[in-house]
Amino acid sequence: MKKRMLSLLAAAVMVVSMSACGGVKTSDDTQEETKTAEETQTAKDQGKSSDKKLKVGYTVQSMENAYFVSIVEGMKAAAKEKGIDLVVADAAADASKHISQIEDFISQGMDAIIISPVDQEAPVDAVKKAQAAGIPVISLDQEVKGSDAFFGIDEAEYGSLGGELAGKWLNEKESGGTIDEVLNDNGEIEVVVVRYDQIPSVIKRAEGLKKGLEDTYTGDKTIQYVYEQNAADADTGYNLAETALISNPKVALFVCINDSSALGVYESCLTHKEHTPDNTCIIGLDALPEALKLISQDTMYKGTVDIKPAEKGADVLDLVKDVLENGSKSEMIVYEMSQVTKENIVDYDIEQ
Repeated sequence: MKKRMLSLLAAAVMVVSMSACGGVKTSDDTQEETKTAEETQTAKDQGKSSDKKLKVGYTVQSMENAYFVSIVEGMKAAAKEKGIDLVVADAAADASKHISQIEDFISQGMDAIIISPVDQEAPVDAVKKAQAAGIPVISLDQEVKGSDAFFGIDEAEYGSLGGELAGKWLNEKESGGTIDEVLNDNGEIEVVVVRYDQIPSVIKRAEGLKKGLEDTYTGDKTIQYVYEQNAADADTGYNLAETALISNPKVALFVCINDSSALGVYESCLTHKEHTPDNTCIIGLDALPEALKLISQDTMYKGTVDIKPAEKGADVLDLVKDVLENGSKSEMIVYEMSQVTKENIVDYDIEQ
């Protein structure tokens, strides 16, 4: 009887021991399960966050400028492909509109903002407000100081590449024995520079145009800059050329800070019948479709510099994602550039 009681007692102790080891949940077990559940929920929330449609606002300098139209077209196509909710706001060359548009984007809860500024200084405080709200700002083409990334142009080189094209055209006239066709009555080469000094960085572009011309031209004729004024689109380019040609009817060269203004210059020159493809050279920048068409037709429009604006519109959205995932970029990301003339125009698909 005593042995039987000892056996039962031993069995009871074993059951209790087994329960303590695993059969019964302890407080530590419960905490571990709660932690695991929280981690699972966090993972789910992160999954939902990554699936959220990205919202990006772009405040663009001016949709009157054909270059920015190309940028926006490329950006919209890429946004559709990438599943990005893109909102484009036209500042219409008004710096104050950039500020109000950035503030609107903040209130709309954008994930990122892109700006191509009219004035590089005016939006600085608005950019800081966006960043304080956790919204990174990417500068496109011209930099707003303090932005999280800058995707732009080496302005001096950009202009210089255009100026080189004008210099090469003069060298061809020299080597072909026809340089006299482009000289004024004093034996000088008259040049009009289409500038846009409202944007400080574009001043470098205009100076680059002149430097590229002077460094490339190898002849002994004097280059005279007879007229330098601001124009950014076709209308102002046309008016600029009309004024320049009234007082300087023998202008041979027009070097322009973009194709939009250069296309206006071209339309003006068409109304002055003394100007022909033999004695007049118009150079633009941006490689807009209409400019490429005129180059292919061997007109007074002799060249441009390609920075592929539509592709840049798509590329900047990749930069937005990079900034959101990896943080700000301290170094400017530079556009690739290439010259376009009648020699390589066949590389382009042109609608005639």
